[in-house]
Amino acid sequence: DEDLRRAIEGLSFAEWQLFLHPQQRALVERRANGPMRVSGGAGTGKTVIAVHRAVELAKRDKVDGQEPRILLTTYTRNLADDLRRQVAQLDPRLPFTEKLSEPGVMVSGLDRVARMILQQAGAKISPIAQEVIGQPRGRVLTYPRENVWQEVLTLMGDELPEGLRSADFLESEYELIVLPQRVTTLKQYLRVRRPGRGVALDRSKRAAVWKAMERYRDRSADLGVTSFDEQLALAAAWLDQEAALGTPRPFRHVLVDEAQDLTPAHLQLLRALVEPGPDDLFLAEDSHQRIYGKKITLSHYGIQVRGRSRRLTRNYRTTRQNLDLAFGILDPGAYEDMEGRVEEHRYVSPRSGPEPLLIHASDRDQEIKKAGALLDWWLKEDRDAGEQSAPETIAVLVRDRYQRGAVVTGLAQQGIEVRPVAREAVGRGRPVVMTMHRAKGLEFRKVLLFDVSEGSIPRSLRDQRYSEADRTDALLRERSLLYVAATRARDQLAISWSGRKSPLLEEMVR
Repeated sequence: DEDLRRAIEGLSFAEWQLFLHPQQRALVERRANGPMRVSGGAGTGKTVIAVHRAVELAKRDKVDGQEPRILLTTYTRNLADDLRRQVAQLDPRLPFTEKLSEPGVMVSGLDRVARMILQQAGAKISPIAQEVIGQPRGRVLTYPRENVWQEVLTLMGDELPEGLRSADFLESEYELIVLPQRVTTLKQYLRVRRPGRGVALDRSKRAAVWKAMERYRDRSADLGVTSFDEQLALAAAWLDQEAALGTPRPFRHVLVDEAQDLTPAHLQLLRALVEPGPDDLFLAEDSHQRIYGKKITLSHYGIQVRGRSRRLTRNYRTTRQNLDLAFGILDPGAYEDMEGRVEEHRYVSPRSGPEPLLIHASDRDQEIKKAGALLDWWLKEDRDAGEQSAPETIAVLVRDRYQRGAVVTGLAQQGIEVRPVAREAVGRGRPVVMTMHRAKGLEFRKVLLFDVSEGSIPRSLRDQRYSEADRTDALLRERSLLYVAATRARDQLAISWSGRKSPLLEEMVR
């Protein structure tokens, strides 16, 4: 593939990240009569298409004599910041906006958009709150500091059947069933459908669960707090009410990256942000990269994409060698896309490269020393080759923030300066260390997955004991997290562990 070869060999790494293959151009320029969905594995160009399409829609509106009113959004603030930098790099003249009432391109996480809507609504949100959460609350902008569901579980004691005594189950039931269907009474809950929950509830069990829901809402009201999903649902309901009164919806086009991680409340807000019509919604998703939310189906929340879906099967980033290892992580799992269809996870890569490096250590101290030796080798390799790429295109990915700090300290003791990255931008001049979650949506030339050990990933699934379906789904998310991490590498991937390796590696690493 000469287009791809010229891009990798001739562009800086920052320019490469915005490289649009000629075969992708049609999806950027396509005119759709309604919501459009693009799916594909890591490295198939979904994010690049979304960024280019946002710029294309802004240009198209300008030609039509309209000011742009475009939202480019995603699940987390970090990813939104990365998308904004890419849009600005692609078209520095494009006007950005931070206010819903102003024209321009807004690049923001959906939680922040919901807060802006609720701030505009003010105390007038009270009757909407009665409809959505069953309580006429005028103040809805404070997040809970503690786990309210855990408090409810403690208060309920043995009032809940033993198999349902789980904060995770209660929270999932609320966010997947109760909140999106605006259930506010026991009578409604006894009749409501619960597709895909994996836990059958007879009438008496539903009554007990509903009592927990009421206690959650009462306790939240006492604390004066609302959850992220409640704020999303309230914002969506407010926009629907305003639209019914003749107020225009905030945006003409809404584009979403990493849509597979959204909750039902996110989808309801997306549908409320833009009037149904041509080029209204664009969603980029990959069910294999779902590391946060539960499985959901677009059509259940008013987003119909039938006939306007495209699946990308060509990987432009990852080498065949790295992809083969990543596929091995996914293979034991069964995945569904956002249309409820079985998702295949084999993709074609025109690139070939070195085999992944597999580094086994006897203990953590030896593993950190081997990590230091590897980074030292990679940096020297770049210097000797006159490599133009910057050190920040080398990354060490870890399971959590505690490991991040330990790795930074351990590498510093070996004289290797790295930059820990949490919410801030990656920065320049040093290799970076970040969590696997933080790395989602990013890419690097060379990546070390550190401590892929038995006790690190998968994490304990104790909270999923109430349901085999939820336990299976939680394990899928753990596989997806490791897959996401493995596919961040463009050129070289390395995996290290101490003691016994993760069972998620058993099938492909002997």
